[in-house]
Amino acid sequence: MPVITAPVVALPRYQVSTDELVDQITELYPDHPRLGAVCRAVRSTTVQTRWYTRPPIERLSAQRPLAEQADGHLRDSLELAERAAQGALREAGVTPADVDALVVTSATGHTMPGLDVGLVQRLGLPSSVRRIPVTQLGCCGGVFGISTAMELVAARPEATVLVVCADVFSAYLNPVDTGMDGMIFKGLMGDAAGACVVRGRAKGPHMELTGSWECLHSGSHDVVGTRMSNQGLHGYNSPKLLEAIREVLPKLSDWLEATGPSGGKGAPEFVVSHTGGPRIIDTLAAGLGGPPELFTLTRDSLRDVGNVGSVSALEVLERTFAKPPADGARGLLLAVGPGVAMMAVKAVWRDEA
Repeated sequence: MPVITAPVVALPRYQVSTDELVDQITELYPDHPRLGAVCRAVRSTTVQTRWYTRPPIERLSAQRPLAEQADGHLRDSLELAERAAQGALREAGVTPADVDALVVTSATGHTMPGLDVGLVQRLGLPSSVRRIPVTQLGCCGGVFGISTAMELVAARPEATVLVVCADVFSAYLNPVDTGMDGMIFKGLMGDAAGACVVRGRAKGPHMELTGSWECLHSGSHDVVGTRMSNQGLHGYNSPKLLEAIREVLPKLSDWLEATGPSGGKGAPEFVVSHTGGPRIIDTLAAGLGGPPELFTLTRDSLRDVGNVGSVSALEVLERTFAKPPADGARGLLLAVGPGVAMMAVKAVWRDEA
């Protein structure tokens, strides 16, 4: 049975409060025709703090050449990823030499070779390690990484798989994106890396991974994602996103019921969800039903670190290990990303081996 041990999340140096961010937006965009609405929208994200790898004024005020952005992103994300990976290996009680496969996900990585090659070298992983780098799944990356690791261990029960996610959204905050979605993006996103180990057994608290599911919403490829222009990288987010999520959620419920315990509906007793934004969390919570407490840790994560993309699920997972459910509780790891895609992994909490 594939199991996951406690993840480790690494945050960068610069902590930026929402008050500080609003002050800087006001200073940098004094002539914005909807400045008041922008500031209210940034506060409505519920994010109180987020972390950047570089000073916030550097991220928000200067439009840098794309090549410079990409080089800086790789350096910063690799440093965070290395810290998180080292912590996850220590947490799991394994050495770099024990790692058979490395799954690396990033919503913001656009260079080749990427984080996977750098991590093999920095961590001292075996040269024969199987590498699976993925860069286009957005916020689904963390759940995808865990799901892929689960499948690798199911096929090779003695394998040890290291999952690493790293996103440095601040590297691509674009000063020319002054529309409401671009300004909300500035308030919502943060930088972080996270890592965990998946293998066939573990001592101490862990989660058993029992099944995975995903669904790609037809015809929603232009709802959320990034695009390139001569002015750099731009994030976009359509109001259609919430409706697309609502249309996929019944399929998730059908899967939970079909694979749930005999006589039950398969509703999770705990949820580890990527953070998205407050309206996305509300939509997921309404679709799953259950008590509001299911998404408490998700809301706490959004408040404390913002939306950190593929790392979000690991950040909430770290909080779940710190405040664990009851032994034997059935849970769900969940994320929504570009596509629009939804990915989920079923899990059972275990206090001991």
